[in-house]
Amino acid sequence: MYSFMGGGLFCAIVGNILLVVSTATDYWMQYRLSGSFAHQGLWRYCMSGKCYMQTDSIASSFFIYLRAHTFQVFSPLFYSSSAYWNATRAFMILSAMSCFAGIIAGILSFAHFSAFERFNRSFAAGIMFFVSTLFVLLAMAIYTGVTVNFLGKRFGDWRFSWSYILGWVALLMTFFAGIFYMCAYRMHECRRVAGPR
Repeated sequence: MYSFMGGGLFCAIVGNILLVVSTATDYWMQYRLSGSFAHQGLWRYCMSGKCYMQTDSIASSFFIYLRAHTFQVFSPLFYSSSAYWNATRAFMILSAMSCFAGIIAGILSFAHFSAFERFNRSFAAGIMFFVSTLFVLLAMAIYTGVTVNFLGKRFGDWRFSWSYILGWVALLMTFFAGIFYMCAYRMHECRRVAGPR
């Protein structure tokens, strides 16, 4: 049981670090713009060695251009240029917070308090890690969908970069942390049921 919790705690700590680094850095997408390389993250974009904050005016001018030059009907989610930035940011932050809460519950699951006999902390930690996985999956799916369908078409030579990849690795780490803690919970339940006769 403790080996599952230790493995889960290790995966969760690594996953939480990756979530924070992925959310904070500016290398989600790299592209060539006017002959020079540029990159962008969730908070800033950088061109020619200078970084600028992601604002509504940058992306909204792109969507105004798209509406003027195409006859496509945009869904309400993507009509507002900042909606997908805000959704991706919010889900990444919620994912890091729920992973951190799972880490706290995971650490507390090593302690045996008689006051918490009916509340299994390893089960709660596993649920928090699965919630974290869901949030990071939503964030990555939103960013991937918008980038491939809208922003990727704007730039001819573009690619996802290492911050984006760290987000997917964090998804795997939080998922495996949840699996480990659920296995620890099942082992604890089997021992509890089979123990006193």
